[in-house]
Amino acid sequence: MRVLNLTERQLQYDLDKVNDALQMMSLPVIRIESQSFFIDNILKKRIEIGLPLNINAKQFVIPEDTRSLLIYLYTYIRSEALSNYHYQLLLGVSKNTALTDVKKAKLSCEEWDISLIYSRKEGYHLKGTENNKWKYASYCIDYLLSQPLGKELIILIIKAWRKEEELVLVQQAVDRLVKENQLKLVKSRKAEMILHILFVKLRNKTENFQYSEFEKQLLQRQLLFENGKQLAASLFNGKIETVVYFFTIQLLITQEEIKDKENPFLEELAEQIIEEFEKSTLLPMHYKKQLKISLYNHLVPAFFRITFAVPLVNPMVTRIKTEYADLFEFVKRALEPLSALTGKMISETEISFFTLHFGGYLEKNKEKEPEKINALVICSNGVSTSIMLRSQLQDMFPSIQFSRVHTIEQIYHIPITDYDLIFSTVEVISIKPVYRVKPLLTDIEKNHLIQSIATQFPRLNLKNISIDQLMKIVHKYTEVIDEEKLLSELITLIHSREIEKGAYKPMLSELLTKDMIQFTNQEMDWKNAITKAAQPLVDSNKVQSGYVEAMIKNVEEIGTYIHIGKGIAIPHARPEAGVNSLGISFLRTTTPVLLLDKEEHKIDIFICLAAIDNQAHLKALAQITKLLSNDVTLNAIKESKTAEEIISIIKKGEDE
Repeated sequence: MRVLNLTERQLQYDLDKVNDALQMMSLPVIRIESQSFFIDNILKKRIEIGLPLNINAKQFVIPEDTRSLLIYLYTYIRSEALSNYHYQLLLGVSKNTALTDVKKAKLSCEEWDISLIYSRKEGYHLKGTENNKWKYASYCIDYLLSQPLGKELIILIIKAWRKEEELVLVQQAVDRLVKENQLKLVKSRKAEMILHILFVKLRNKTENFQYSEFEKQLLQRQLLFENGKQLAASLFNGKIETVVYFFTIQLLITQEEIKDKENPFLEELAEQIIEEFEKSTLLPMHYKKQLKISLYNHLVPAFFRITFAVPLVNPMVTRIKTEYADLFEFVKRALEPLSALTGKMISETEISFFTLHFGGYLEKNKEKEPEKINALVICSNGVSTSIMLRSQLQDMFPSIQFSRVHTIEQIYHIPITDYDLIFSTVEVISIKPVYRVKPLLTDIEKNHLIQSIATQFPRLNLKNISIDQLMKIVHKYTEVIDEEKLLSELITLIHSREIEKGAYKPMLSELLTKDMIQFTNQEMDWKNAITKAAQPLVDSNKVQSGYVEAMIKNVEEIGTYIHIGKGIAIPHARPEAGVNSLGISFLRTTTPVLLLDKEEHKIDIFICLAAIDNQAHLKALAQITKLLSNDVTLNAIKESKTAEEIISIIKKGEDE
């Protein structure tokens, strides 16, 4: 009830409606026994393997926000002239409601440079380039698949045109191609690809797709181009030249493991992105070889999506931007080489997946103690989502040893003695305990999961306190002003790990206080400048003197990497070099200092960073980056004469 924000009566009402619909489809109903939901295995299997539920428009109310998408897809594959009456029958709505939905569909089409127009001769039809028409169809399909019963809505359209057999043919052709060529595809992306291919086949206007010579040559160089030919030949008769390019793109953005290196420039790009991330976060990444491999596997599909403007849907974008705001900005900056290579802006949706990827590796950077209970992690949602899921589970259950992430197909080759339990985003049948999880868990979901694990595995000594019972006691004796925030904080308090050094991320103004800011007219060499800049950190016992020596040694051995441009240097070293607590100090020199005595590296602002882990300094560093990237703000900082002026600029930036 807390997850859905429903009262007991509302929950029972909704459950009755669901069960009525299930009975109409001759399917087992959902039962409640001992305050737990029980779903029959027949229903579970039918949903998990994607079997149609035989729903028609009269059996449920189609959500208003999806009706315009259905109108578009229905029109995209039309085989006769369409009238408003066709839309009424499809959606199960009145004439006026259908007209309103058509207006919304027209507005949505305009955003993709398409027109949904009507004429007596042709009825409702689409105007625009075939590429744009396809892009919007792709978005509609992927968005619907991300929604509850979205696949069933798409099948409604397929049934409306009596094309169910075509869906089976496409599924069989893809499965045959995968098996014969031993291809590995992301399971969720494969479902999208099958529907993409089906809708393009039903529309049957692939000859109107437009690709530049550069794009054609790029695709022809890919090993999957031959597989694209195979697939096109099995599904299309006659001329297949243009559709081969389309199929090749679909395979490229769906592949899971890329072992063949036919794109060495993307390997180099992966290295560049990692370097940019390290440079902007001041974090040297451990496990860099593994990171490069997994990043490359994610980067190749992303490169082709961006190059060919293939829409990407991620319902978690807003949440990722909110919960990982600082990391999102650093990743966005690290992806600038990808933007430069493709000549296109990287969408927030793409950035969000890369954020999950790097977020998982930041957690992996931490040292892990030996564990006794072994868990298998199953996720079919792609590389980045898998890494973040594993990272969340590791944070919640530090005493459990987690496997690398597997797909559902791989687990049957793993000896059952190798693991004690399974965490999975999909249905798994096993004699070991299986826990279904989402790729990104809410606080409430984490609470329920921890309680379940604590009951099943008491030797983990997890805190098994019922939040629901605790909230009842609180309500009994107090008036709760904000239940959602109280619930979230109680869950964090009770179930969080021991508070680590970096659990809290302070603001820049909390770290760069008056006693950490210095100005000097003295001329000095770069070593003395770093020593002077770090002196407040030494005096306040935030760092040991050896840390200053380590910062200087890094510059001597690695070079001028601390120079981030515009006369700014950020000296730093590893935490183990002598950091006692998180700290930042600032030195403004009137006379520029030559870093490594090089004329091209003139520095007049030194910002010394003492980080204690991979996380705690990110918020403050993000604020530094924001301030210094703004030329007006940077000039104001350089013109400041007192610590109070610097602090005022910082606080103003934090308020914006």
